[in-house]
Amino acid sequence: MKIILSILMLLSVSYGASCRPYIPYLKLYSEQIISKDFPYWYLIGQDYQESNCRFVRSRDGVGSESPAQITWKVWGKTLKRYGIRNLKTTRNFTKSQVLIMNILIDKARNKGYNKLWVPFQAYNGGWLVLKELSRTPTRLRYMQYEVSKRCRRKIIHFKNGQSISACKINYEYPIKISEHTARYYSDLIKETRWLMY
Repeated sequence: MKIILSILMLLSVSYGASCRPYIPYLKLYSEQIISKDFPYWYLIGQDYQESNCRFVRSRDGVGSESPAQITWKVWGKTLKRYGIRNLKTTRNFTKSQVLIMNILIDKARNKGYNKLWVPFQAYNGGWLVLKELSRTPTRLRYMQYEVSKRCRRKIIHFKNGQSISACKINYEYPIKISEHTARYYSDLIKETRWLMY
């Protein structure tokens, strides 16, 4: 039993450690593009959540790629304006990830939402979160749990007979990012004005 636990611990540490090469780039681009005090560590948690920090091309039907699972069909035109032609290098995908998050953060702020869970959810599931926010009484809109109760999205069915709500996936996304960050990158976390919740 001790051997099994040791192996599991080692695997869990190695998954967390696999994001470490991206840290300097995410920190640099976050400071340059978003803000000097942006909590870039959430972007590391995001890469972990998206791909376990591996360079992969998704089989999601839309061709998401890189550790950040960026969909070129959606973001390619925008990224080309910043001189990014592909997502094959660490520099390209990290800069792209930060640029996309900056766009999403700006849109959320322009709609009056300053908490980071809103743009992170938009990254994962599009802007349906804005519809759910509009269905939520104003005094409760800052509470992700309250907003999640207004979610009406499809149920995803798997070949093995299991299914899951797209609401569950999208509303757990920033929670999992926070958990990964706290678990593997707590050494990076500092006080900041930017709040996830």
